[in-house]
Amino acid sequence: MLYVPALALALQISVGWAASVSVDTTSGVLHGTQTNGLSTFKGIRFGQAPTGSLRWEPPLAFTSTASHNATKFGPACVQQFPFAVAALNEQLFNTPPPPESEDCLFLNMWAPKSSTPTPVVIWIYGGALVFGSTSIPTYDGASLAASEKIIVVSINYRTNVFGFPNSPDLPTAGNNLGFLDQALAFEWVQKNIAKFGGDPKKVTIMGQSAGGRSVASQYARYAPGTAPFRAAIMISGSAEARSPTPNFNAFNNMATALGCTQDPGAARLACLKVVPATTIHNYTNGPTSGTWTSFVDNVTVFTDPIQRVRDGKTAGVPFMLGTAENDGSLFALGQTNLTAYLAATFGTAVTADQVRAQYPSGSDNAIVAELIRDFTFLCPHQLWSAAATAAGQRNVYRYSYGAVFPNMQVFPNAGAWHSSDLFEIFGTYNRTGATHAEDTLSHTMQTIYANFIRDPTSSPALDWPRYVPGNNTRTLAKLAFNGNVELGNVVQAVRSSLNDAPCDAIWDRFLA
Repeated sequence: MLYVPALALALQISVGWAASVSVDTTSGVLHGTQTNGLSTFKGIRFGQAPTGSLRWEPPLAFTSTASHNATKFGPACVQQFPFAVAALNEQLFNTPPPPESEDCLFLNMWAPKSSTPTPVVIWIYGGALVFGSTSIPTYDGASLAASEKIIVVSINYRTNVFGFPNSPDLPTAGNNLGFLDQALAFEWVQKNIAKFGGDPKKVTIMGQSAGGRSVASQYARYAPGTAPFRAAIMISGSAEARSPTPNFNAFNNMATALGCTQDPGAARLACLKVVPATTIHNYTNGPTSGTWTSFVDNVTVFTDPIQRVRDGKTAGVPFMLGTAENDGSLFALGQTNLTAYLAATFGTAVTADQVRAQYPSGSDNAIVAELIRDFTFLCPHQLWSAAATAAGQRNVYRYSYGAVFPNMQVFPNAGAWHSSDLFEIFGTYNRTGATHAEDTLSHTMQTIYANFIRDPTSSPALDWPRYVPGNNTRTLAKLAFNGNVELGNVVQAVRSSLNDAPCDAIWDRFLA
């Protein structure tokens, strides 16, 4: 349990400042801070530094008996910002830019004081598996933890070529290293969370975008009864069918560009392991680089995870999942020709006439935004939730988020854009220009998510039924549409067919 050094406790009592608080863990004795009953620990090392000979190796647990300062975030993992939208991505998801390092396997925790074991949520950031960090202000867990009396844990994992190298030099099962990092962090939580007042039997994993995809991948990899979590939340991201054939081009091209010209194998890997991380970073953020993502290894990623859900081969725990109404607006910036976009993305498999039949109004840019939302986020969620309910999973809660606030319109035609809901969930929205409605909705969203984290077998909000797919049930929760922001009216339950028609007509055949 938590213990407070006598001197620090005296300081807290006498002047009301943040006190020191210490916890003995497998990572050593961690010295964090405590303010108003909320203990905060940052930069907790859970994995050994994946550097030198450990670059591109599965993570190894870090153990220690020494004392460690846990008051500052550890560095972000090495970042890659893809090129066409690099500036906007950095503005939205990397401001202020944190220090970066290969040595980045750290987690953070916000733990409220409680007399009973506390439910826990583990946050997994997005960023297309190529960027992301726990230390950006949006993901600060203090407000959610303090307001809802739950423990919030955020975890770093390796991204881009460091985390998902797609390398023929490595064993197939050794390529999705970022997912292995996440699993190691889950193990750390199971071993240590009780010492912070948490309940290891009440852990929920939660992620957005690539973080939602990470949650889905973790959900799919664990057999029933083996998962180190009891519930899952997928926000604007899940997993769909994948080609079993890996593509090594990006890694091979990088190796050649960096002067490691041996044939694929141990010698080339040894050459690449001594290339400075800054050199690799400069290459991956340059114009000739490819990008990296997960591939099928049949350990952490499967060809058809949705069929695994249908077959009952997955964790099978309750889950909540949802998309934002304008999840595609960020990705449609600059796309003004529907025909050209479809040709570049789908070749001849989809025509503009087919798409316009499903999206009958709006400009080409608006249609591209909607189809990106559906193909990338909404339709995979439809398939995922339908598969789970078909397998007998009762506790599925599906939603669409629709709140639009003037102070959140950070690019043209943003709407309820991809990630805008996170500011309300974490309570980190911009107070400048915030309305009373936004303040209220933030509290409402925190309560909804915390309700699910506390008890994933009960409705997260009033009038929100368990999800049942089809045209005859009203079980899709539209959240914060039409200015409804109070807990008692934030849910409008509708038929999922109102959202899913383009999925059935066009997109599902590409995804399942």
